[in-house]
This record gives sequence, structure tokens and C-alpha cells, in this order.
Amino acid sequence: MEFDLTTLHPEDDRTALDPIDESRFDGPPPEGQPLREPDWEWVEETLAAMTLEEKIGQLFVSNFHGNGEELIDQFHTGGFVFLGNNQRAEDIVATVNRLQEYADVPLWFSIDAEAGVGARVSDATIYPLIMAFGAANDPELTELCGRITARESAALGLQVAYGPVVDVNTEPKNPIIATRAYSDRPGSVVELAHSFINGARAEGVLTTLKHYPGHGATAGDSHHMLPAVHKTMEEIERIHLRPYRELQAMGDLDLIMTGHVWYPAVDPDEPWPATLSSTFNTDILREEIGFEGLLVSDAFNMRGLTSAVPDPAERSVLGIEAGLDVIVVPARMDESFEGVRQAVLSGRLSVERIEQSARRVLAAKTQSGLHESRLVDPDRHLAVLNHPDHRAAVRRLAEEAFTEAKNGLPNNPVIGREEKVLLLSLDAQRRIFYRFGSSFFHEPFVEQVPNTEILQVPTEINTGMRQSILQQAHGVDKVVVTGYDWYEIQSEDQVELINELTEGTAPVVYTSFGAPYHYLQIPGVDVFFCGYASVPEMQQVAVEVLLGDREALGKLPVTVEGLNEPPSAFVVN
Repeated sequence: MEFDLTTLHPEDDRTALDPIDESRFDGPPPEGQPLREPDWEWVEETLAAMTLEEKIGQLFVSNFHGNGEELIDQFHTGGFVFLGNNQRAEDIVATVNRLQEYADVPLWFSIDAEAGVGARVSDATIYPLIMAFGAANDPELTELCGRITARESAALGLQVAYGPVVDVNTEPKNPIIATRAYSDRPGSVVELAHSFINGARAEGVLTTLKHYPGHGATAGDSHHMLPAVHKTMEEIERIHLRPYRELQAMGDLDLIMTGHVWYPAVDPDEPWPATLSSTFNTDILREEIGFEGLLVSDAFNMRGLTSAVPDPAERSVLGIEAGLDVIVVPARMDESFEGVRQAVLSGRLSVERIEQSARRVLAAKTQSGLHESRLVDPDRHLAVLNHPDHRAAVRRLAEEAFTEAKNGLPNNPVIGREEKVLLLSLDAQRRIFYRFGSSFFHEPFVEQVPNTEILQVPTEINTGMRQSILQQAHGVDKVVVTGYDWYEIQSEDQVELINELTEGTAPVVYTSFGAPYHYLQIPGVDVFFCGYASVPEMQQVAVEVLLGDREALGKLPVTVEGLNEPPSAFVVN
């Protein structure tokens, strides 16, 4: 299975919210236990009793939990990851308990949790993508959301959250990070990641910083290619490695996930992913920065890696040689496992090297208490997931993050309730994790501004439709456009239409429910708002801001030419 965060089927779009049975909540959400110190006695006793094959198995995390018993029997798999969107909590809990009961050594279970557990699990709490946290710039709220993410993860039997992203997004055309990053300012990234990690640790879940040594300067997507970052070592150190150095100094690093990105300044001889770079993983991360935790890979079946080393067995051996502790989602579990085993038998890899990583894996498992209790209460998630307190935190985040980045109109509010409005909702081609439908904006907007005409604008616009829209725009007070593509407006037709509209008589008010980088394609709009994601709370706050019922409190956490710069007190370099 491709570990692809960006390509979803249309039916994965969320046009409606599942009803929540409020009667299942009785008081505050039950809190989890904080992370503990590793139990080294258990680690050493367990390691000493393992065969070579069992030790190797600890170094692999698979997504094929449907036949997990077979993987445990054949390859002694150390853990599993839940991939894909719209999973159900009860299914995850049943899988966790089934496999934990089957395995001799406790398993660890992981999930992508950048936007809350709800990004992957449809009945859990979902946040905006984390650039919204950068816009809110509220460390206390970020810590709370770290707690919530971990609390909901633990209620499902998950011990590892793949997040937060600490990439510093310095490339506006970045097709895979963008709003997944807190900011393009490394100091802001450090501060907010530190807060999130503190919250998650307090609820007993290990966090994973990604994508080392940095995916924020890429103009390519490592799911589909090996992107190159042509930066000097000075710039790499000053910007992209800074979060790892500073968070290590704070004692914040549990796991680090490597990125399939090529840095010619470090590995100049041939295109070579950092995941397989001993310079990055051993010389810099282990020896210079002093990281002693678990180094895990991004998915081993992504093109950024397979294009460099096509053979699954050799790819896995090279990863361990470069310093990886855990290989996540190997393309071929059988070939990868056997490749590592044969490398040990031949002397290419030492038993001590395998034990070094297996020891780190077992230690991490004890930090979550797996050596003492590995099963999860099958009903616990009912009292935790989507708790009203958790949803209130999402609403608070939306209120603090929604940003007015440009306003060239003299009137306040931006939209008057008596005005005649043409509301254009742009169909989107891409999304990350999730995309909520435009009805969460349309319905409250039309309720307050009844003289509104709504048009759904497809990605391909023929001449007749274009002329009809332009003609309608001449007879209104305002044109409101909402965009849902997550990092830029993907459709050239839509971009051309908006730019034509800006030449008309009616002011154009644009709201991005994706990245602020939309503005670079449509700089002529009169007003530009950014919500960073399409969660219902953000769309509802957008309506309230446009109608003057609340202020836009967020500040741009990234630099976008032509948009409002944040005040100096907000900027953390």
C-alpha cells in the first residue's frame, strides 16, 4: 500500500459530520498516564531471550494488520501503523487488542496525528492543519491540543503519534508540506512543537518529529520523486536543522522520522535520500546533536526512496547501516526482513547493531507501559473521542487562527447583510488528509446574507460558463470566492477567472481554506482571508469575520509577498 498522504478518493471528502451521541459523555474526559522512564531491566531481559529473527522483527512497522498474525509468525513484526482516512475507532481498538493478545512481545501501534487523530479516524477530534497553530501563536492552546491528540490516541491503544511536523516551510510552492508546517520561522516552529510535545507526553504518547533533516524547502513531493534541496550547509544548519538541535537541548525528542529528500551539500556524489545518509543520521543527528531516541523512516515504499534504491532488501540494509532504528511500511516485508537477516549472517551488519535498535524500540515500548499492560479498554474511546471539551479547543483554535491578510476595502464589515453577493465556491483537485465540503460556509453565510447567489465553479471552465459568471459579477455588490485546494489553487481556469473578476466593478473577497500561498496566484483580489484548513469550525468562523461578528485574530505565520507582515512582537526568528 502506498503511504500517500495526499491522494484521496472523492468519497473521502467529508461533506457532513457524523452525529455525536452526547449522552456518552459524563463529565470531563478521562486523562491518561504520562510517559514514564524506560524500564531497562525488562528491556535487557526481553532482549536476551530473543532470537536473532525476533530482534530483527522489532525494527519493522507494517500497515498490513489485517493479516497481522501472519506477519508476527513469519517476521516477528514489532509494530503496526494505521493508514488511510475515515477509519472507525471501534475497528482500531478491536485490531489492537486482537494483535496484542496474539504477540509474545508487546506491539506498538502508530498513526499520523498532525491534525489530530480525527484526520485519520472519522469519529475522533480533527484540527486544522498545523499552520493554523502558527497563525494563532498560542503555546498554551497548542499544548492542550497535544494533550487531546495523545489522549485520543491512547484511548485507541496507540502509543506513537507521527507528528508534529517541524519542517520550516521556506518554499511557497512546496507541494507536500505547506500548511502542514507551523511556520517559515524556525523559532516559531521550535516554540510550538515544544508545547505540543509537552502536552502529548503528559498523556502518555510518544511524538515523532518529521521530516528530518527538513522537507520545508522542497519544490517536489517525496511520495512521487526524490526532491533535491540546493541549499548551503550554513542555511541547512541555520534554518532546517535548528528545530532538532533546540528541541534536543530541551529534552523533547522521542522519535524522529527521516525524509526522503536529497541535500547535495551533504551527499554530493549522487542523488541520495537523507533517509539513507549516514552523514545526516549518524554523524550529525547522533554524534553532533546528541539524539539518543528512535530514528524511524518515512514509508519505505515512497518513490523518493525506491527511485534511489529499487531493491527492497538492499534498501532496508542501507537504512540500518545509515542509522535507522525502524523501517516503516516496507514495500516487501518478506524481502526486507530476509535482506537484513542475510546481512547479519554474512557479517555486513553486526548482531550488536541490530540489538542497538531493538533495545531502543523495547525501551520506547516501556515508556508507554506496554510491558505491564498492553490491552486497551474497548469502551474507553467512547468517553474520550470527540469530547465536547476537545471540540471546544478546535473552535478556540479556529477563532485565534483565522487571518485577515489583506483588506483594501474602506467598509467594515467586509460584507453587509443587505448586500447582493455572488458566492463562488471553487472545486478542488487536491487535499491533505481530509477536505470538508463548502456547505459549512455556504449555509450560515446565506442565512445571514439572503441576497446571495451561489455557484459551484469546476476546475475546468468553458467559455460560456466564464462569460456567464463575469456577467453576473457586474450586477452585485461583492464577489466572495472560497478556495479549498490545500496548498495552491490547482486549476489554471479558476485562477484566470478570479484574475478577470478583479478587473470588474465588484470587489473580490477571497477566503482560502488552504494555504495563504493562494494569494501569489491572485494578487489583485481586494480582500484576502486565510483559514489554513476546511474544518467546519474554521468555515463558520470565516462567516462570522466576513460579516463583522468577530475580529480576525490570526497573523500570517509565513511570508507571502504582498500580504500583511506580522507585527515584530509576533515574529520568532
